[in-house]
Amino acid sequence: MASHPVPVRTLGHYRLIERIGEGGMGVVYRAFDERLQRETAVKLLPPSLVRDESARRRFRKEALTLARLNHPNIETLHGFEAEGEVDFLVMEYVPGVTLTTKLVRSAMCESEILDCAIQLVSALEEAHRQSVVHRDLKPSNILISHNGQLKILDFGLARLLVAGDNNDTDSGTLTISGTLPYVSPEQLSGSQHMDCRSDLYSCGVILYEMATGRRPHHETSVAALLNAILHCEPAPVRLLNPEISPDLEAIIRKAMDIDPALRYQSARELKVDLQRLVSGRALESWPAPVPVTARPWLATLLVSWLRLDRESDRR
Repeated sequence: MASHPVPVRTLGHYRLIERIGEGGMGVVYRAFDERLQRETAVKLLPPSLVRDESARRRFRKEALTLARLNHPNIETLHGFEAEGEVDFLVMEYVPGVTLTTKLVRSAMCESEILDCAIQLVSALEEAHRQSVVHRDLKPSNILISHNGQLKILDFGLARLLVAGDNNDTDSGTLTISGTLPYVSPEQLSGSQHMDCRSDLYSCGVILYEMATGRRPHHETSVAALLNAILHCEPAPVRLLNPEISPDLEAIIRKAMDIDPALRYQSARELKVDLQRLVSGRALESWPAPVPVTARPWLATLLVSWLRLDRESDRR
């Protein structure tokens, strides 16, 4: 994660040390909590948005969303505070690198992909259980600590699903939330309700990139990229990286299905297939049901049961 020293500055009892991340919705600093004597991460709105009431409302909403979540693979919120007109989030500081940085080097080996994927999907399972859809999953929002622990970051665009909430638009105008290469087709088309399966699509895109070292759709113009996401199947994973197993390729393809109804329907379902692969139980190798005639003990039991049933009817 890139870091940049900053002039000495304090917010309350937090001393900002260096800038470690920046996006459209916030700037993140490594900081030191003078009161509790520990390192933390402090996230502030960009200077251009400090006086924007709409941005401040979204920032508070991010704090409320994070407060709902308690999982080892999701960044932990310590508090939401204000110093003068400056609102800021205080979060755990985890030394490590973003998945973006990790993928610059090369594609990942299958065992590492599966380890990260299970952690990622476990975090999504908890978020979805709390009715939270992240909506901006991408490698730069995923941190890998020095000991291999994965953390999902930045819930600034997260959405809380509520009963009766059937669309993601305002006044009939489609708004695309998220980073385009990782956004699900239904978010782009505006024709279907966006739900937890949209996060699973983004997860599939991330797994594809981990397995191949490239995004599934690499069109350079926005129009071409939109068309590819909505209508085109990406190149098969094993065509780009033959070291990936057919089962992992099948998992990635299902997670990225253009049709949400044919995609994994829950993070739990996706996690089960990943865990099955880790355990060496290939997806297509589950034993077929054995006919009753091939199991004499069961056939004998059924005959005895039928005989007893008939005798009971005679009585």
